[in-house]
Amino acid sequence: MRTVRVEPVVVDIQLEDLRRSERTMTVVRWVAVPFSTLQVLVYQDRPYPSGMKALALALVGLLAAGAVALWMAHKRARTASSARNIALAGLALDLLVASGFVAVYTFDHTSALWAVLFILPLEGAIRFQLRGAVIAWIVVTILYTIRELWGSGHYGYQFQWNSISFRMGIGLLIALVAGLMARDLVRERRRLARAVEELRRVDGMRAALVSTLAHDVRSPLTAIRGNLELLLARGDQIPADKAAELMGAADRQARRIEQLATGLLDLARLEQGHLALDLQPTDLREAVTQALAYVGSTPVDVRIPEGIVVPLDPPRFEQIVVNLVTNAQKHGDPPIAVEAQPQNGRVVIEFVDQGRGVSVEQLDNLFQPFATQTAGSTGLGLSIVRAMVQAHGGEVGYERNEPRGARFKVILPTGPAGPA
Repeated sequence: MRTVRVEPVVVDIQLEDLRRSERTMTVVRWVAVPFSTLQVLVYQDRPYPSGMKALALALVGLLAAGAVALWMAHKRARTASSARNIALAGLALDLLVASGFVAVYTFDHTSALWAVLFILPLEGAIRFQLRGAVIAWIVVTILYTIRELWGSGHYGYQFQWNSISFRMGIGLLIALVAGLMARDLVRERRRLARAVEELRRVDGMRAALVSTLAHDVRSPLTAIRGNLELLLARGDQIPADKAAELMGAADRQARRIEQLATGLLDLARLEQGHLALDLQPTDLREAVTQALAYVGSTPVDVRIPEGIVVPLDPPRFEQIVVNLVTNAQKHGDPPIAVEAQPQNGRVVIEFVDQGRGVSVEQLDNLFQPFATQTAGSTGLGLSIVRAMVQAHGGEVGYERNEPRGARFKVILPTGPAGPA
């Protein structure tokens, strides 16, 4: 077996975004630790109330210890869920420390230290976009209002609603701008990631196509040319039955190239939406039975009730049946069966065999072009099946047949259908 894998891009965008934001906040915390320490030590505007200076330094120590713990936890995060929990813990730490500092310096109501609270909506934005920014602003506004109410009663300065509304109004504007910008940046990043994923998928298909052409065209051409050269050079010396055998082998190799070219053309037309279907009310059992005339000699049990009429393009539906049954004959074991039952305005057609089934490694790319190629196979069969089924307005999937084997399910509408 020759396998060409078209690998998907496995990137958890949310995990990467949370990791990036945690790295940013780690830098901010390590800058904040010496800065805060210096501000506590050099502050001289008013005398510290008893114990407040020690409390401020304790908050600095909490920030430093929390920064170390969060960084260590961040390095071990492997899932978006764990990274989200670390981000929430980091936001809670920063909220505690920042609001704690603002509360400590309540005795100096003229201090502009309240501005440090604006960091929190920014942090909420870079971690959780607009929702995080707005929630952080709400919490900050509540805590700052409580601080002003307590401070006016404890230290005797005048409580001013207009001051709170002005300062927290600025905070709201910061939260909205940062949150909206972060949301848009994340959306653009995800669009870019999807575009990169599609580009890699196409590049993988291109590489697979080159590999296929190199092997599945060159090998048959080599065989055809060798047979023809032998016939041309020694045709008069070769017995008739041997010459007929050589010509038959050349013809089979030519058909293999034709099969590859036809498959590529059909797939290209389907993916570009240029393949028009002529849908006609068709008896499903009869259509399947007629298609089975074109597959190998392995018996296929048809378990389809009579009277199920489905809008089909008969030649294209024939390709679906032939490809799936041929796949079962090549990779599965008998008995092979085609079953169908109507179900909620649709019909479910199942192609069942008793082989080993599809390996876990192949599941992600099962219906991708060139995902798995074997001797005599172009690797296009299942991708063409998927495209044909979707063109009929249906869907196709795979599940393991119990206790063993493969089960491919084709689901088609029984009413008027169009491209999916």
